Amino acid sequence: MPIALLDRSVFRLSGEGVTEWLDGLITNSLKAPLTFTALLTPQGKIIADFFVTKEGDDLLIDTPTKFTADLFKRLRMYKLRAPIEITDITETHNVYAIWDGEGDEGHADPRHSSLGRRLMSSAFLDADGDYDAHRLSLGVADSALDFETLTTFPADANMDLMNGVDFKKGCFVGQEVVSRMKRMTTVKKRMRGLILQSETKTGDKIMAGERVIGDVYHAHENLAMGLIRLDRLSAADVNPTINDIPVTIMDSIDGHKT
Repeated sequence: MPIALLDRSVFRLSGEGVTEWLDGLITNSLKAPLTFTALLTPQGKIIADFFVTKEGDDLLIDTPTKFTADLFKRLRMYKLRAPIEITDITETHNVYAIWDGEGDEGHADPRHSSLGRRLMSSAFLDADGDYDAHRLSLGVADSALDFETLTTFPADANMDLMNGVDFKKGCFVGQEVVSRMKRMTTVKKRMRGLILQSETKTGDKIMAGERVIGDVYHAHENLAMGLIRLDRLSAADVNPTINDIPVTIMDSIDGHKT
């Protein structure tokens, strides 16, 4: 049963009305023990995506370490005079991914049934699993490696396909843009998993003949994640390549049609 220690920062949010306060800011509703969600700019781009775990009356947020400063700053800005305490507890909390085995540790990853479970613990577990290869094999985008803050819309990163956006909830920061993209337009770009036949690096172009149809965002051995122009992919009459070598573009995660 592979286990991987993830590079995450952990915040504890506590205080009267903390659940209602956070729920009013983020893309998803806090109904489950573990929620995948994000905080957006008013223009609808991802400041940070993260998981929220309920622990009694408190909420624990774990987010990629590279987003720590931006997320902490924004949460404190939105706190204003609300009686909310935000504490960085990273030093005492580790976040693990566990997959390909039976067990009830932690909570099922809400993004994709095959991702396995996520466990937050103060213990140090024997962790040597290759989580990057695991999630890339499923075509699951992960902000820790695939994109930076303030660059990406939720639909680009498939958050709407991975239980990361509740379109039926009340207002949240950036909701107008996210809802308009769903209601009024066809999604033009999405991240897709790639199966490689040659060495590939971040920034390489994905081609269909002479036309660029996407960019490689992250590569790991024979797998990668790229941002694909769906209209150009569907219009292509030749197979895609990277550096003149054929590449397989995975179908959308979990069988979704895009």
